[in-house]
Amino acid sequence: MPIVAATADDEADVRRLLDASGLPTADLTTDLLRNFLVQRDGADLVAVGGLEFVGKDALLRSVAVAQSQRNRGLGLQLVQALEAHARARGCRRVYLLTTTAERYFGRFGYERVARDTAPPGIRATKEFSSLCPSTSSMMTKTMEPKILNVLFLCTHNSARSIMAEVILNYLGRGKFKGYSAGSHPGAAPNPFALETLRRQHLPTEGLYSKDWNEFATPGAPVMDFVFTVCDQAAGEMCPVWPGQPMTAHWGVEDPSQFQGTDEEKRHKFATVASILKRRIELFTSLPIAKLDRLKLQQQLRDIGKQ
Repeated sequence: MPIVAATADDEADVRRLLDASGLPTADLTTDLLRNFLVQRDGADLVAVGGLEFVGKDALLRSVAVAQSQRNRGLGLQLVQALEAHARARGCRRVYLLTTTAERYFGRFGYERVARDTAPPGIRATKEFSSLCPSTSSMMTKTMEPKILNVLFLCTHNSARSIMAEVILNYLGRGKFKGYSAGSHPGAAPNPFALETLRRQHLPTEGLYSKDWNEFATPGAPVMDFVFTVCDQAAGEMCPVWPGQPMTAHWGVEDPSQFQGTDEEKRHKFATVASILKRRIELFTSLPIAKLDRLKLQQQLRDIGKQ
């Protein structure tokens, strides 16, 4: 069940789930709903949670899971997704108020603090000032700057995805970490792909073709973004990625299928690498911290058309 950004069409269901969970809805507006995430099982809303941003701080609020879906880890997934959204927005610290879930949020690294230590903007929210009981506990967690993980996928993980991984690790160093994998990985990276990278003075040591299932196992790096760079991989049933990353299709032709002389093949690989580099440049220049999920998703799709 994917976690996605809430829309205006979700408002009635969100209100019903929050009311059933005893959580406030009096200040729920369309604008506030833009920073809510929802999870559905078919047509049924089974989990919801939101963030209320105040400058560089945020209030984690309205985290609820339907009674029939509890004890399945949905709450953990939702909190992790909300924290990822907070980090993407450049949030410095997340606060929350609770009367019953102090131990639960303590498992995620939240610590209880005195209510009067909250910044003025947080104290001015309706949730803090009037909707939550004055006896509720305040907890907080620092959002450390996070390097965003990006996984590139193609069928054999021998050319396009390998080149995209290396290019991102060069252009996005310090902000992004690139990985690549394939649905049916080949024996080794394509020699022309490696040569293309070397011609651009990019490292190729240690590169190998990987099965995409490696990134769906416990302990694997949690991805923030997953991009398919070939049409075949985009049409295949992907594993369930931990962390519910944002996805987009950045399809580009397979240079390894090109028939011609070695020099013509080199030119084809260079052309494909140039397309990938341009898309990655656009991606790494996005103001991710300032975009809500819907706008960011549209930007990612648009990049795939460049």
